[in-house]
Amino acid sequence: MNNILLSVMFAAVEGAANVPEDVLGKLGYGLQIAVIGILIVFAVLALIMGVLYAFEYFFYTLPNKGKNTTAAPKAAPVAKTPKAAPITAASAGNDDENAAVIAAAVAAYYDQVAPTSKYRIKSFRRI
Repeated sequence: MNNILLSVMFAAVEGAANVPEDVLGKLGYGLQIAVIGILIVFAVLALIMGVLYAFEYFFYTLPNKGKNTTAAPKAAPVAKTPKAAPITAASAGNDDENAAVIAAAVAAYYDQVAPTSKYRIKSFRRI
């Protein structure tokens, strides 16, 4: 394997003097180059994947181990709120008011139900 790597590395320097003259020899040499290139690419990808898993382990898994062992405080029961009034024709054209009503409805729903996600809406803007 070392001989193949050295021959590949020095082939460009020597003007490709190590390339065989016959067609089957050239095909074999080309396959060797391709296999070595593929192995190098996958080795580097595996190294990057290992680094990313290490980052995840050290920066997310270890710090969160102590936080998950404590019991989460239970939320106090929420009193039932009256139903919202239907949107009238005067406010039907006001997009800002409709967005505020929808955001309030979503917030009221999540006050009564435990959230299933750690994400929450802070703000929005029209695109």
